[in-house]
Amino acid sequence: MKERIRKELKQLTGLTGVSGHEQDVIRHIKSRLEPITDELIVDPWGNLIAVKHGKNPGPKLMVAAHADEIGFVVKNILKDGFILFDKSGTASDKVMEGRKVLINGKIPGVIGIKPGHIQSSEESRRVKTSKECYIDIAAFSREEVEGLGISIGDPISYESSFMEMANKDYICTKSVDNRINCTILIELFEEIKGMDFDGTFYGCFTVQEETGMKGAFMVGNRIEPDYAIVTDTIPSGDTPDVDTDRELPIYLGKGPACVMADGMGSAMMFTYAHPAVVRIIKEQATQLKINLQFTTLLGQSYATDSAGLAHSGKGIPTATLAMPRRYSHSPIEMLNLNDAVCSLKILKGVIENNGKAKISFFDDSIERVAYG
Repeated sequence: MKERIRKELKQLTGLTGVSGHEQDVIRHIKSRLEPITDELIVDPWGNLIAVKHGKNPGPKLMVAAHADEIGFVVKNILKDGFILFDKSGTASDKVMEGRKVLINGKIPGVIGIKPGHIQSSEESRRVKTSKECYIDIAAFSREEVEGLGISIGDPISYESSFMEMANKDYICTKSVDNRINCTILIELFEEIKGMDFDGTFYGCFTVQEETGMKGAFMVGNRIEPDYAIVTDTIPSGDTPDVDTDRELPIYLGKGPACVMADGMGSAMMFTYAHPAVVRIIKEQATQLKINLQFTTLLGQSYATDSAGLAHSGKGIPTATLAMPRRYSHSPIEMLNLNDAVCSLKILKGVIENNGKAKISFFDDSIERVAYG
């Protein structure tokens, strides 16, 4: 299971799928799922909905993973061939200068950096914003750039190799957020292809999560599942620059995390995990003797597709099962493959027991007290 995850993750992180430009990722996932699903739908926006029907009636369960990644888009092409760009998502300014990038997934470039030999002391200390940066593709006129097929609005992704650490359970590369959960969802369909379960399972690969959770809202309205689990990544706090206990008590290698509450900005972006879905996740983790981590991230710069999904349709009971990863929204995101294996096992157990799912806002013990 771990080696299948490693192999699929390498393929998926090697693709470009900046928010709004997920075609290559969705196309790859569709080809992988065609032999092992009952239905495949790609809606007009690019959301991929894969369906597996159980043998008996039961709840409609959705598991969602967003297919897009943070990156940039071409803003303008200067007359001397340099390219200006805008952010797509919340890429960190701190890691932009001097980085390799790919335009349209194939044309190499670098984000330029002024030689340190002639930087002023103020320049050497200051972090440039994306508005001040440029991309060099070694072209020397606007016409030469356009001749390569580059135009305004084209996607730009980081170029980052798939790097195994000395301990090969640890992988470091770009777009771990959220290709690891796309990988898990693909492998989940492999695991259940011969399973006898109740109800209907919808595996949804959503678009444009990094720029507003739009895809999840669309598929939630379309399917209206009885309950949903959003799979995403979450920053880990186990590095020297984080006060782990106070800020982020999440660790690599200690299992997936159940995000009890998260949100940023407006009230609509605040999401509280539905108690019934949390119970379902916890029951499977307990049965499988898998450690779950728990956290809240309210008022921080963190939200997931749960923010879109929970508010779609008539309101969908939703919780987030998150994969810890270091160095969020950078080209060097790091994860532990054992956490991915644990997440896959939990999700498989949820599907196996889908017919027993009780989607009630109240805990059973509370119901007995309240209603006798």
